[in-house]
Amino acid sequence: MGRLHRAQVLLEPAQYRRLRRIAARRSLEEGRRVSVSQVIRELLDQALEKAESPEERARAALERLFMLGDAVRKRHPELLPEDWLNSDRDEHDDERFAHLFPGR
Repeated sequence: MGRLHRAQVLLEPAQYRRLRRIAARRSLEEGRRVSVSQVIRELLDQALEKAESPEERARAALERLFMLGDAVRKRHPELLPEDWLNSDRDEHDDERFAHLFPGR
């Protein structure tokens, strides 16, 4: 887990009791202490995921993929030369669309 930021949230007594029960149950199930804060973070993640539009989720997934691709290229520059995708696409496009450009 990365760096955490403090936020003050005022809960109704019933909300806090429910969160404590969830944390206590999870602590027993997992065999380790699970805090109310952990439960809140997990529930908030689920709610935020649900609240995002499909476009926002897709954009976030693409950003993660691009970051992963950049990390792989930095770590293993010999694996994929920079223009591999364009050259591969050009080869396949020539085959795929040959009937549109006779004499090419």
